[in-house]
Amino acid sequence: MQEKIEGIKAKYLEQILEASELKRLDELFLELFGKSGEITLFPKEFPNLAKEELRVVAPLFSQTKTELESLIEQRRKEIREEAYGKLDSETMDLSKQIEVKERKGHLHPITKFEKDIADLFAKLGFQQFDSTQIDSDFNNFEVLNIPAEHPARDLWDTLYVDQNYSGGKLLLRTHTSNSQIHVMKEFAPPLREMIIGRCFRYENLDARHEHTFDQFEIVYIDKGLSMANLQYLSEYFLKHMFGSDIAVRLKPGYYPFTEPSAGIQGQCIFCKGEGCKICGNLGWLELAGAGMMHPQVLRNGGIDPEEYSGIAWGVGPGRMAMLKYGVTDLRDFLSGDLKFLEEIDK
Repeated sequence: MQEKIEGIKAKYLEQILEASELKRLDELFLELFGKSGEITLFPKEFPNLAKEELRVVAPLFSQTKTELESLIEQRRKEIREEAYGKLDSETMDLSKQIEVKERKGHLHPITKFEKDIADLFAKLGFQQFDSTQIDSDFNNFEVLNIPAEHPARDLWDTLYVDQNYSGGKLLLRTHTSNSQIHVMKEFAPPLREMIIGRCFRYENLDARHEHTFDQFEIVYIDKGLSMANLQYLSEYFLKHMFGSDIAVRLKPGYYPFTEPSAGIQGQCIFCKGEGCKICGNLGWLELAGAGMMHPQVLRNGGIDPEEYSGIAWGVGPGRMAMLKYGVTDLRDFLSGDLKFLEEIDK
């Protein structure tokens, strides 16, 4: 056993002294004192030794262990001092100019798309209105003709805030239409407002649905407005976004807060109306939802529907951007994938 201890000491003594890097010292330390190190495992043989032999081996082992630990620590200090000495002789020319490749950032594609929409409607006199994202159940549903038991609530299942206040239950808004009541309370008609903002729904996520998304909506209230005005606004928007050759039509639809309601359809930009997988072989894509504001909604906002009429018109910028940029999965926009975002910006 004495020879084995001397052998361990001789083997590692030479390697420690020859080590020139801290990394090598760390490796040697683990070989000796790690969980399976030679020094760590050596005492397990003590129970097999005679008492007379143990009286000689144990002190020798302790001495060897201490010497090797001290030698490793001493060599660490020497290597550090040698490294610091090299730093004293090194110089750095701070006057030398290094060419750095310039990287320019860019707007997120959906942000850019929303900005284009806002600029487009600003030309028609619409001003941007910021509405709250946390609102009451009353403003999000009740004033829009969606009472508690209305089946349309299934389409707008949302996330509720576990706190009530004097105005009723709080929730994360399901659509920018919650802004309609705020717009009508704050401004007197005639008015032209546009809302861009984050909305939330309790959705099953897939390539076309997210629980968190943006919406764009206009609220246009004036005397004598009709579906003809709605058709014009739809054509104005879609022709700007997808080209002047796109055909636009209104298809009867249903929203509790508009009457009549319409789905805004544009001729499929991929097959030009001939029919393909993307449009379901119909030749048309439903791109927005709109309608004449329901008389009761106007009354809820303090506006006389006998004197004024209104248009509510909305679109999902994310889905529109999918078509414009040829993206197949809505979730890619919020993935944080810089490679994807840079490719879109080209």
